[in-house]
Amino acid sequence: MNSRLSLLVIVFLLSGNLALSQESDKNKPTDSELKKRIEAYIAPMEKAGQLSGSFLVARGDKILFEKSWGFADRQRKIAFDSKTSSCVASVSKPVTVILAVKLLGDGKISLRDPISKWLKDFPNGDKIQVQHLLYHRSGIPHRLTKPDEENIARTAADMVELASKAKLDFEPGSRNQYSSGGYSVLVRVLELASGKSYQQLLDEIVLKPLQLKNTFHPGPKTKSRIIAKSYRWTLDGQTVASEKDYSFLVGAGSLFSTPRDMLAISRALTKEKFGELAKRRLTRFGRLQWNGITNHYRAYLNYNSQTDVTVVMVSNNMVGANDSLRVDIPRIVKGEEVKPRIVPNHKRVSLPEDVLKQYAGRYNIGGSPMPVRAQNGALYANDWLLIPISEKSFFSPQDYSIVSVTTNDKGEPQSLDWGGLKCKRLGPLK
Repeated sequence: MNSRLSLLVIVFLLSGNLALSQESDKNKPTDSELKKRIEAYIAPMEKAGQLSGSFLVARGDKILFEKSWGFADRQRKIAFDSKTSSCVASVSKPVTVILAVKLLGDGKISLRDPISKWLKDFPNGDKIQVQHLLYHRSGIPHRLTKPDEENIARTAADMVELASKAKLDFEPGSRNQYSSGGYSVLVRVLELASGKSYQQLLDEIVLKPLQLKNTFHPGPKTKSRIIAKSYRWTLDGQTVASEKDYSFLVGAGSLFSTPRDMLAISRALTKEKFGELAKRRLTRFGRLQWNGITNHYRAYLNYNSQTDVTVVMVSNNMVGANDSLRVDIPRIVKGEEVKPRIVPNHKRVSLPEDVLKQYAGRYNIGGSPMPVRAQNGALYANDWLLIPISEKSFFSPQDYSIVSVTTNDKGEPQSLDWGGLKCKRLGPLK
């Protein structure tokens, strides 16, 4: 998950309007009725051109609804379809867990093994255990590369080299902090423990047994594949996002996949085809809730064992419509009456540059500092667009949130109210 977007995922996960429905099953629609209800719900978002990607709903192994929208490549007019591979970002991590659990079962690794067993010269390698990497307790920073270095092809060994030069964020085992860097180091441990590359492990344990052809990790052999390019929001619409080689997120956010392939992986997991331990490690209260965001890609897979329903989406366009589907479609499947989501249509206003610059600064979003900058008539939380709609209010098309600035008696900004989440101002930009 991209560090310049990952903190904002907290807005999704903490926002009350995105909480997963806990209602009991009532009046389940037939398959034909369900399709009509989903089509009716999606229609306003389709008409507004808000959707770009592929989406499916399944009950058990049966796909109840499937649809694709938009372009994988707008310049070349390549349409998105069910076989278009798109970056699934941190949904890659559950797959890495499956690989790790297989090696645990084979006795190749144990949770309490120090990583110095394989990475002899890694700083604090005798303190960092395999379980610390697996459970985000290693202290290894979330991101190991700078933005301008993310278009360079990397191996797991390369990422270990970068991690060895990075200062730990905390003493191993003392805290929990989300770390893609830690997962890349974990992949290297799996490689050395098994004597096989990440791609070989991926092929042997997951892809070949399930006969998946549209899931892959970037590499020389995948350069010729047609994949979905991602697009970011600007005041003038959307433009292609910066090009990256996602191998720098090896094992953490590098995989490209499709909803059908992701469904196949999740079904194999819940049926214990990867073993009982893998299912136990990845399932919480009978649910799978996999989320990924990086460089304006969005992916998720939600499964509820009570209804046996899976909802999956991959998208190359960060927009609030994506998560409206994530939340509301399971409710429709369960028979609830859900009105079509009204697509926000806020009128942009022009604010003086000095006002925008006054709002700029570092804000506490989900416990971590997030830079907010004034640029070209808008605010950007990293590269997440905030469109001015009043003197103190902004609209975020990425999640359909209203972001309001709270000021003191002197008019100085004190916090951002992001869809109900208070984000205190920490100070000016450094």
